[in-house]
Amino acid sequence: MIARTARLRWVGWIALLAVAIPAPLVLSELQLFTASRIVIFGLWATSLNLLLGQTGLVSFAHAAFFGVGAYSVGLITLHLGWPAVIGVPLSLLSGAVIAFLMGLVALRAVHLYFSMLTLAISQLLFVIVFTSYDITLGDNGIHGIELPAFLGETSQVYWFVIAVAGLGILALGLVWHSPFGAALQAIRDNRLRASFIGLHVRRYELAAFTLAGMFAALAGSLFTVVNKSAYPGLLDWTQGAVPIFIILIGGMYRFYGPLVGAVAYVVLEEIVTRETLYSNLVLGAIFLVIVLVAPTGITGIAERVTGRLARRGTRTAEAAPPASLAETLDNQLEPISRDIET
Repeated sequence: MIARTARLRWVGWIALLAVAIPAPLVLSELQLFTASRIVIFGLWATSLNLLLGQTGLVSFAHAAFFGVGAYSVGLITLHLGWPAVIGVPLSLLSGAVIAFLMGLVALRAVHLYFSMLTLAISQLLFVIVFTSYDITLGDNGIHGIELPAFLGETSQVYWFVIAVAGLGILALGLVWHSPFGAALQAIRDNRLRASFIGLHVRRYELAAFTLAGMFAALAGSLFTVVNKSAYPGLLDWTQGAVPIFIILIGGMYRFYGPLVGAVAYVVLEEIVTRETLYSNLVLGAIFLVIVLVAPTGITGIAERVTGRLARRGTRTAEAAPPASLAETLDNQLEPISRDIET
């Protein structure tokens, strides 16, 4: 059963790549923009799920890391005149540094107090960006960021996003399924027991917090490359609800859950925004229904359905009669024939 599930997951990843890579050949520019948002939000939510689903830490600072990555691209083009793509790898460094420093403070508390500290520090970063006109241009934001020639077309930008985000998701997957990831899961299940077996809980949580912030910043840098702008609203704590929403839609305790959730969220958001003026109300109602009716998300429902079908198929195979009446008679008469011959 486990091997079959693993094979299905590999088939799913291969099918996803087979659809994502040639997408510019059949999609319009607007559809490619939507596809890029799905990939970026998928990376962003996957990085948060390393904290939320794997470690059990509820952080409200993930929008701040996303914004730090976005401004990593914007600031080097504004003040240094460097190509925007240099800010993409640089965002990993800036995100890791900010997350490490924030984690040193926030992880001195646990549970709700930890969450409130991440919220307070992230809002402090938002205010700094919002009011620093000399550095960040304040509430005006940085717009009209120029991209290098090899990213001159929408399809080229899309492939760039796919390549960079794919590497980020692969790295997070290796962390998720590593012994380090298993230690994080042990901490999530029982912090006290994890400390008794020799795990330095705070160090593991700080490492997970730093990694999550680093890859959230990478997603933010890709957002700036696609939108050619960075603005303070990206750091606002209300934006941090987006990856949480995506994780809960897709499935919290499965690595690929946020990727499924990103597809559902972006498509749903565009449909609701296009059809009604009360998009936040509708999305909030849908979120409430998902939490109450399907707390394991889309992937949890899919795994339950496939598991039931597999068990039903196994029971059917075990209870299946012989292929024909002749085979049944042969099976019953064979021992009698041997006795007569003897």
